[in-house]
Amino acid sequence: MRVAVPTNGGGRNDTVAPVFARAPAFYIAEVDEKGNVINEKVIQNGATMAGGGAGPIAVQTLINEGVEAIIAPQVGPNALGAIQAAGMKLYQVAPGTPVEEAIKAVVSGTAREFTLPAPAAPTAPVPPTAPTAPTPAYGPYPAPAYGFGWGRGWGRGRGFGRGWGRGRGWGARLGYCPWTGQPSRRAWLARFFGWW
Repeated sequence: MRVAVPTNGGGRNDTVAPVFARAPAFYIAEVDEKGNVINEKVIQNGATMAGGGAGPIAVQTLINEGVEAIIAPQVGPNALGAIQAAGMKLYQVAPGTPVEEAIKAVVSGTAREFTLPAPAAPTAPVPPTAPTAPTPAYGPYPAPAYGFGWGRGWGRGRGFGRGWGRGRGWGARLGYCPWTGQPSRRAWLARFFGWW
């Protein structure tokens, strides 16, 4: 059986990391029926610094390595869905457990295998009943009718448009614009060129 354990960066002498998807490294070992490690290697987790979707990225890394079982303390929902879709087994151990002890617990059968609860048994279908009159949504009054029609509104708008006029109001004579408070261009031109 080929198992993977999330570790804090080390090998067989390291401890199990508290998280799965963002663990620094994975210890992958090929184990026989007696719990002896036949082949082992440590790979770095590429999903450690992923912005999102670290669980499926980590699971895909382990699928590429041919892992059949994962030993981890906890797994997120995205990673769990990817593990189940891949057909891998998931065993849970306490975080901080030495890696060698975690592998022996899985081989001996003392580690708890994570399984989803069985779906609830389907209930008998409810026989159809006679249709009843719908209850009014707006109380005892008839529902409002919407459609097209004619009407008059209350015109409350205010217009602030600039017209095509000559601007001979009191603001132009005082030398500034009454709307903006800026000096009037007309007064400036009249001062130098005698226009008005």
